[in-house]
Amino acid sequence: MYFYNREIIQGQDGKALSIILPTIGCRWRRCNMCSYFEDSPEDVSRDIFDVFIDLFNNAYDNDVKKIKLFTSGSFLDPKEIDIDCAKKIISFISEKDVLEITIESRPEYVKKEYLEDLRNSAKNVQIEVAIGLESSNNKVLQYSIDKGFTFEDFLLASEILKKLSIKNKVYLMIKPPFLTEKEAIHDAINSAKAIENLVDVISFNPMTIHKHTLVEYLWQKKEYSPPWGWSIMEILKGTANLKPDIICHPVAFGRFRGPKNCKVCNREVEERILEFSINNNPKILDYECDCKKEWEKELLKF
Repeated sequence: MYFYNREIIQGQDGKALSIILPTIGCRWRRCNMCSYFEDSPEDVSRDIFDVFIDLFNNAYDNDVKKIKLFTSGSFLDPKEIDIDCAKKIISFISEKDVLEITIESRPEYVKKEYLEDLRNSAKNVQIEVAIGLESSNNKVLQYSIDKGFTFEDFLLASEILKKLSIKNKVYLMIKPPFLTEKEAIHDAINSAKAIENLVDVISFNPMTIHKHTLVEYLWQKKEYSPPWGWSIMEILKGTANLKPDIICHPVAFGRFRGPKNCKVCNREVEERILEFSINNNPKILDYECDCKKEWEKELLKF
């Protein structure tokens, strides 16, 4: 599977290609909101490099300036992708006319020696490691998400990335379970400020309801709802002046299981969020709709 999106690549608006590799998926498998590992194939006997080549040949064109490699887990986990295979993939991409390669990982797999090998395989292409931190608050990490690592674990991984001149990208969640709408806004903004001087890119991920998760159970019991679009915009406004690039590519925006406002403004709000992710200009987020009053009432709830 593969898809495209626009991103800022080496300071320019460019085309990014995301390729999803069929590995065994994440070994943690306990986060309260995630069931991506359920999409992992039972049979992974086919060589991952061969699968990658097939997907790459179908998807790549000369306009692509960034390749993002997803595994529904950690690219740096040697049980998901063999180290030699990972180096072959990175080396292959570095022969193409791309500027950056993004890989994802939990912090425990961020190892200096391994990353040095990958960086050498990448030659002159910039490597970016994306970590799903979700929040800088250890209570949120433990009790709301069950993330399986602490903020301090992330800090150790960040030190390694900095020493190797590898870009550090972080995913922050918007509205983990058990937080009110107002608490979720504060947690996202505070988390971004806590890592401002450590990372190059902050990607805000608004919650989407995944099947077979605790979040889905709470949602079905009407004890949880995905974030409002207004909350997303408030968070982006509150972090637009930070040093890292701020991006947000909401999944299923305006749909039943995704973040939303109302039918009148859903599409417009989503387009403004995506445009902000290219230029980080908070003025693009200046917008009004009658449903904003409902959101303001929501913020008063405890």
